[in-house]
Amino acid sequence: MSLLPILLLFGVLMIVTVQGYANYYVTPARKGRRYHVSKYHEPFNLAKMNGLCKKLGGYLVQIDDRTEFYDVSNAVSDARGHGPFYTGLTDEGSEGRFYNYNDKSPAKDLKWRWWQPDNWWGEHCVEIWRNGLNDLACGKHGRYICEVPV
Repeated sequence: MSLLPILLLFGVLMIVTVQGYANYYVTPARKGRRYHVSKYHEPFNLAKMNGLCKKLGGYLVQIDDRTEFYDVSNAVSDARGHGPFYTGLTDEGSEGRFYNYNDKSPAKDLKWRWWQPDNWWGEHCVEIWRNGLNDLACGKHGRYICEVPV
């Protein structure tokens, strides 16, 4: 699969188009990885979006610690536009015990918004906000974040 030209945007983000797939805002490399934030809203499906991330050489973003939380929330802020911005975190099949969808590793030290997670009406996916994480229903229209090692 070939990458079309990479365009520098505002000196911070780049737009990358993968032939046949959505556009992404791409962060500069930091700590051995880049974040690709999808440009368009579409119904979120963990398996499908993780597959799209794999085509980029990565996976749905895993929030490994508070430092990475801030890196990812800054990437989302820089990408502009409205969310939700889905991550690779889920508690599907293990209510209240969140894990990273890609490798099934348990999530730890998560920075939740103060009233979250609340599992309102069976929420099993996780979105990132500037001030914390929020559980929400999978399948809503939103954008997603890929983590790509460099």
